[in-house]
Amino acid sequence: MALTSYMKVTGKTQGQIKGDCTQTGDKKDTMLVYALDHNVEIPKDTHTGLPTGQRIHKPFCVTKHVDNASPKLAQACCKGEQLTVEIDHYHIDPTGIEKKYYTIKMEEAIIVNLHSYKPVTFLPDNKGYHDMEEVCFTYSKITWTYADGNIEYTDDWKSS
Repeated sequence: MALTSYMKVTGKTQGQIKGDCTQTGDKKDTMLVYALDHNVEIPKDTHTGLPTGQRIHKPFCVTKHVDNASPKLAQACCKGEQLTVEIDHYHIDPTGIEKKYYTIKMEEAIIVNLHSYKPVTFLPDNKGYHDMEEVCFTYSKITWTYADGNIEYTDDWKSS
């Protein structure tokens, strides 16, 4: 069963950066997320395994297809525009209905890397892929929310 995720980006200058999703409701004007990669780590002593410093948030990278949002994301990258980024994750519940179950929200985010690429198009395994781009964000605040029970955690660099 495929699980889907959609990204909404709002710029401090540009406002909502609309993607090409035409589905109604929360997904309208968002960007389909094909993959994401994020890591938070705490430095540790290699001998004892004990922590040696504060947590380190690595860039949060999202893979999406090139769409109408791409030029505006490039503008945000080139100008260092502050963004709010929300990624909603959906799954199929036991009754067969798609529901949002997990959200990651980044505030005061900036795009630190914008990588465009095209998979090798003549390989049959790449048939479903388009022109793609990986967008990497850093941020000052991130919130992870699990909808069932409203379980939430926020890490804010300004308050720690």
